[in-house]
Amino acid sequence: MPETLPKPKFALPAWGGNIVKQLSKTILKPVLKLRPQGKVDWRNFGKTIGIVERYKAFIHHDAARILEAELGDITEEQWNRIEAQLGLEDVRTNVIKTLNRTVADNEAFEDLVGEAFERQFEVFDKMRQNAFFHVASQDAKTAALFFKGMAEGYECFLDEQANFCGDRGRANIHCVLLGCMMEVEKLRRTAPPTTRAQYYDELAPVYRLSPRAYDWFNDVCDDIKFPLNHLGRKRQSPSPIF
Repeated sequence: MPETLPKPKFALPAWGGNIVKQLSKTILKPVLKLRPQGKVDWRNFGKTIGIVERYKAFIHHDAARILEAELGDITEEQWNRIEAQLGLEDVRTNVIKTLNRTVADNEAFEDLVGEAFERQFEVFDKMRQNAFFHVASQDAKTAALFFKGMAEGYECFLDEQANFCGDRGRANIHCVLLGCMMEVEKLRRTAPPTTRAQYYDELAPVYRLSPRAYDWFNDVCDDIKFPLNHLGRKRQSPSPIF
């Protein structure tokens, strides 16, 4: 019998690693600051709970709205390209491992994901309950620090519109490039455009950014050392990308 070859893996390109480093200095910076240093910082403790609560609100309310706005008019061809990048079979396998139970072949993927989220939310709810239990035994000044931090944490990463707080212009492009990394890298390697302006247009079938984002795109390319041929910046009127 022929030897079964291992499934090919897609390695993170150098520019992708640079994006991760950049995110740690921008939108993730206030989150990374909350890393425990030994002694309990009640304000940071509150911020952590606030971030968790904002995440729950994002999943329950914001995610569906954003997906509808971004993918509501998506074609079957575009969805097939996205689905191929997501690797839904691998995702299903990982979700089943997370659930750690027997799963029937006919169980809907959406139901499995929903169950996984609900289990995660149960853990978060216990975290919040434990936090409130410990706060209840503190004096009023300490409790005030916790609840002040909780309010700050609720909006230190995502605002009420689910936009990134801080360096959102670059951060949006960073996340889009990471999310479409396989397609972006394939396009860069197989048909590298002459200028950044042309490459920006070539990415139109892959992701959506407004024409105003072109200047941000150039800055991001500089920051992450994104390799292209001739790095032209001049452009009179960017082509719309929706």
